[in-house]
Amino acid sequence: MSIPEPAAGTRLTTSPWLTLCPLGTLEIDARTIDAGTADQLKPNLPVVLIDQRPLSRRRLQRLARTLSIEVEREFIVLPSLRHPLILIDDTEAAVRHFWSAIATVPPGLAFTALPASALLALARNLPWSWTGIAAPGRALLGRRP
Repeated sequence: MSIPEPAAGTRLTTSPWLTLCPLGTLEIDARTIDAGTADQLKPNLPVVLIDQRPLSRRRLQRLARTLSIEVEREFIVLPSLRHPLILIDDTEAAVRHFWSAIATVPPGLAFTALPASALLALARNLPWSWTGIAAPGRALLGRRP
């Protein structure tokens, strides 16, 4: 895979995490990366690695180490990378705030309201780090030194 030079001022409109990244950030999908990519990354180039598969946290952290990328931020992308509605910093405070103040049972659910409420209560009581493990959509922002 050849890495294109990012054009000044360009953004992928379908990637909302790029609004939180420095201008000129290169987006790399972990599913399509090849062995020669590390050699093509310039020093100090901001890079965002994305993945939509289960266990993406561990996979992206390993890929960042392989590419010599210093991680600055990690985002959980819900419900998916293709249809992102919310980005959550993968930190304890952000994840706990999401479960306590943002996540809710949608109105109008009649027969599924009770099971949905139970699942929400369970999610609120699980360790915060499980959200990042269970949610496959992830974006990891960093740069090469």
